[in-house]
Amino acid sequence: MHSVSATRRPEISLRATNLTKLYGETVALWNVDLAARGGELLAILGPNASGKTTLLRILAGLTAPTGGRISWSSSGAGRPKIAYVGHATHLFEALTPLENLELAARLAGRDPRPAVELLGRLGIESCAGRRCAGLSAGTLRRVALGRALATAPDALILDEPFASLDGAAADVVVEVLAGASREGRLIVMATHDDARSRILATKSVLLSAGRLAGPDPRATGALRLA
Repeated sequence: MHSVSATRRPEISLRATNLTKLYGETVALWNVDLAARGGELLAILGPNASGKTTLLRILAGLTAPTGGRISWSSSGAGRPKIAYVGHATHLFEALTPLENLELAARLAGRDPRPAVELLGRLGIESCAGRRCAGLSAGTLRRVALGRALATAPDALILDEPFASLDGAAADVVVEVLAGASREGRLIVMATHDDARSRILATKSVLLSAGRLAGPDPRATGALRLA
């Protein structure tokens, strides 16, 4: 069996200082400070339109902030490798889940063989040979997460990873993310799933109207330490 964590992972860290994002006169984010390191899972909580997606896209380098600074550091060579999974999966619908994962791995210069193992861990190995165009929204969410992991990232940035999943599927994703955290990956996720974030996150913060409303003291990270 080929492990996706066979090589020693560099120690990484993220620090964001005074992140601000303006759209005209609309404040999407205002002076947000965050810090996390490999092996931690930071949950970003808050209502709709609180700025969670904007924050994640800035951290992933997909949107430029109006002000503030982001610093990624790594004990390895170069910048940490970041994988982002947003609301849209952006999968190749004419390909199968297995083909999507194998293609992503090859494009990232990674061994594509662990793709089968990843689909099994996500509980969707039975769909490996079916075209993505015919799969449910919940299955596609898991395929997108598997594709991100197939690139062997140092950091995962996830927007609502439990969306469209039933309880059993969401619990599978919790286990997969807990494993990724134990492997030393840094994970930042935005979620409305308060119960699962409390189990999984090692730290969490609350966003309200683009501003940090404070830390959430309920995060335990119990599964991460299992």
